[in-house]
Amino acid sequence: MSKEFDFTTEYTLDKTFLAECYDQTSQPVEFPKAYLKGVLFLIFGVVLLEFELLPNGYVGWFFIVLSVVEACSVYFKRTWWLWRQTFGTKSSSKVVLQVGSNGMSYKSGKNTRSIAWSEIDQLQQTDLGFILHMGKQRQYVSKSCLNDEVIAFIVEQHAASKSN
Repeated sequence: MSKEFDFTTEYTLDKTFLAECYDQTSQPVEFPKAYLKGVLFLIFGVVLLEFELLPNGYVGWFFIVLSVVEACSVYFKRTWWLWRQTFGTKSSSKVVLQVGSNGMSYKSGKNTRSIAWSEIDQLQQTDLGFILHMGKQRQYVSKSCLNDEVIAFIVEQHAASKSN
């Protein structure tokens, strides 16, 4: 069924790789829906202030400021995520990726993660990489560190694991 195959590569978790990872895996946000919570906070804060429902206006102003913070968190989501990852402990670390007949494995420092082919529910191929769907989890593999043979092998192994 599956032929013996072994491929190992190494890449660095730099800002370029992290930006590619975010851009390929992030879910697009819809304009009105993404800002709904911020709008509700704003309306609630204005209602508290306008109708003087509380003895002081601090709670109303709190919700108004909270609505601005919520809007900024939606607007700057990519920038904030990249900043956190860039200044995190794993930034600039080397990752060893192994692709074999049994599945894929990642090793970065003390962390090791193995993914069997049968664990991958869906293999979504983008222009720049693969998104591995495993239940609610998603893992990104960039094609920049893979050759054509490995790309074909990954697609073949996933198809073979789903046909069983």
